[in-house]
Amino acid sequence: MSLKSIAVRSPATSANLGPGFDVFGIALSEPYDAVKVAKIEERGIEVTVGGKFSEGIPEKVEENSAGLAAKSLLTHFNIKEGVRIEVEKGVKPGMGLGSSAASAVAAVYALNKLFNLNLSRRELIMFSAQGERASAGSAHADNVSAALLGGFVIVKPHLYEAQSIEPPSNLALCVAVPEVKPPPKKTGVARSILPRSVSLIKAVHNTSMACWMVASLTKGDVSEFGRAMQDLVVEPRRAKMVPGYSEVKRLALEAGAAGVVISGAGPTMLAVVDKRAANPEDVAEAMRRGFESVGLASHCFVTTPGKGASII
Repeated sequence: MSLKSIAVRSPATSANLGPGFDVFGIALSEPYDAVKVAKIEERGIEVTVGGKFSEGIPEKVEENSAGLAAKSLLTHFNIKEGVRIEVEKGVKPGMGLGSSAASAVAAVYALNKLFNLNLSRRELIMFSAQGERASAGSAHADNVSAALLGGFVIVKPHLYEAQSIEPPSNLALCVAVPEVKPPPKKTGVARSILPRSVSLIKAVHNTSMACWMVASLTKGDVSEFGRAMQDLVVEPRRAKMVPGYSEVKRLALEAGAAGVVISGAGPTMLAVVDKRAANPEDVAEAMRRGFESVGLASHCFVTTPGKGASII
């Protein structure tokens, strides 16, 4: 008996992690989006959006990441049957936590199961990445790969290929989300300010740090992993878009964080903590005080690396 509907949970993610621009990503245990996809008698795609962070999320198929990813998949396979996509937004959009990716991955994951397509990992990433065009203007694979596979991912951006590494159990993630209103199409804006050329010295530095991060993670060395989260190319430009960046980073490091970076395109900040060496709650509180020092309230919480998309 064929399925009529399916619901999928897909996690928030943090991309780049310092030197790994468009290459590194990590899934978070919390928060997440929940998406239900159902077959309907009418042809075409219907999208509805609810949940805690539904305000301002478009329901037009071409402007919604879940809808656009679904359209890409259904068109490719010439599937004429209609579907309804019900998105429950648990990941706040525009904050650098992969909100659009969470919805897109959930929709594609559900459609793969619903129509028994048996898509490969690469195909799942590729169709999910098309949903990013709705918010970022281009298909990029770092957030969707992390949301799909879970753990820490390394991506071949233009090939839609990714590998996942399971982080060690002593790795905690402190997330600080400032209460600011991001600009429209924020990811596109954040990309527009990036340098068009990079010096050899900076390129070597970032390559070295990125390799060091992967090596440290495979050895379970959270402290070295965090210390290698040093970016000389992208983050210096984007730091200007995050009020309180310097104070949040300084206070988090003083409280015991191994490393602190902008999460994705920001303005959320992410700290990596070795739970055996420091108290993650202390680091989260320090990050809150960092934003407070520039007059900003923030939502700061502790989570862990999460699993990938799954049926609920």
